[in-house]
Amino acid sequence: MFLDRNRRAGKYLEWKVRIFSVAAVLALAGIYTDSRWLTSGAILLLVGGFLLRFLPEDPQDDAPEDPQD
Repeated sequence: MFLDRNRRAGKYLEWKVRIFSVAAVLALAGIYTDSRWLTSGAILLLVGGFLLRFLPEDPQDDAPEDPQD
């Protein structure tokens, strides 16, 4: 119900955007050419991008760097 405004975007944000962009182009091309396999491939890519959300993140990425090193 309430959004956490302090939450980071995530480790895989760039890959999610790339996958979504490629899948959107493939979906539009599949719709334009009336190609079922191209549209299905785009849907699979979108599902793959969605599944990136559930990959565990490395807790060391959130830790601040030690300035004494």
